[in-house]
Amino acid sequence: MRYLVTGAAGFIGTHLVNELLKKRENIVYGIDRKKIKIQNKRLIKIKKDIKLFKKFPTVDYVFHLAAYNGTKFFYSKPFEIIDDNISTTIKLLQFYKNIRLKKFISAGSSEIYAGLQNQSKKSINHTEQQKIIFSDIKNPRWSYATSKFLSEIAVINSGIPYIIIRYFNVYGPKQKDHFIPEFVERVKRKKFKVFGGKNTRSFIFVKDAVDASIKLSTKKIKNEIFNLGSNKESKIIDVAKLILNILNIKKKKIKILSAPHGSVLRRKPSIKKLEKVIGNFNKTSLKKGLKQTLGIKL
Repeated sequence: MRYLVTGAAGFIGTHLVNELLKKRENIVYGIDRKKIKIQNKRLIKIKKDIKLFKKFPTVDYVFHLAAYNGTKFFYSKPFEIIDDNISTTIKLLQFYKNIRLKKFISAGSSEIYAGLQNQSKKSINHTEQQKIIFSDIKNPRWSYATSKFLSEIAVINSGIPYIIIRYFNVYGPKQKDHFIPEFVERVKRKKFKVFGGKNTRSFIFVKDAVDASIKLSTKKIKNEIFNLGSNKESKIIDVAKLILNILNIKKKKIKILSAPHGSVLRRKPSIKKLEKVIGNFNKTSLKKGLKQTLGIKL
């Protein structure tokens, strides 16, 4: 099979490309503005901005992962996020709507559920059928969620066979600009603090997310949306304490600061629809996943 992976130098993209290349019959085209560091003869690396393309490779599957991500950028570069996330998706769809694809797999985000979650302090097992609500649109945090949602609408109306995967708090080796790597960097500087420590998230290890994504892409389904994440919630403060425990750092009090404006109190996906299609998939324990993330031998 021939694959195109956008955002191939990114966090999930790097792991996805490596996994796809494990099958010798696969050829992968990787596109990213940044240098793709993977070395493989069956990987064709293209270092270029998607918006500058006139012609994309002819492939069987497209995994569109390229996005301007990182919570801190939601607030500091909202316009750039909106422009980048929407325009790259439109560019790809305009090209591939005239070429027969087996499937266009587009990365969505759990952030689009935030408006509904903010209306309730109760835990919500987010389902793919829930209403999408955008509240307080003057809050720049919505730059990411709205642009990802509009990208979903574009994919749905493109006429291309698609799957949209809404990822929930994927973590693992090589991640940047998210809670776990940012907390680890602060710990290295002897700064023991977290933002929104009482908030909960459902973390899923990147290999589990990638394996499930590939498995989903091979199924004889199309034009569907799926949540992909863990069905276990963890408090941010508890994850921070677990990281300190794994690093063998003891008796350190962690300062809890307020979460960024608009951050949800709780987030947990319903993955019933996903498991109905691919069956039960591996969900690495948080402790084991964090050890791998931190480079600790198991």
